[in-house]
Amino acid sequence: MLTYVAARDLLVAHLRADARAHRAGQLDEIGRRFDRVEHQFPTGTAPELAKLHIALAFWDGWIDARNNGWPRGPIAPDDWPELAERVASDLAADLDISPVVVLARFDLVAHPNLNERVQTLARRLRHRDPVER
Repeated sequence: MLTYVAARDLLVAHLRADARAHRAGQLDEIGRRFDRVEHQFPTGTAPELAKLHIALAFWDGWIDARNNGWPRGPIAPDDWPELAERVASDLAADLDISPVVVLARFDLVAHPNLNERVQTLARRLRHRDPVER
């Protein structure tokens, strides 16, 4: 299992790489490393993990939006890369995630009635062994 710092750094790198790929029209690159990262991701309910879980749920949502033809919603197809860059910057600075639309769509703690996909991912992340720092 990844440490908090390793998971944070991987998320930053992958979100930024996927933002570049999206802007370059290489949409099939988005999320290629998600499964590997999610499998090793820190789990539990420690407060410091909240922003990592939100970022991972955002990444998963981006992949899902791409896979489903960019369904209409609060995040337009061209907004995903900019939001990914903002989430990555917040994580890199070890700050809470700031984009309001990301929090509204992917922060299950603040919004417990989010869609089933976010709830399922959150359950998986909460019910493994806690993270080692």
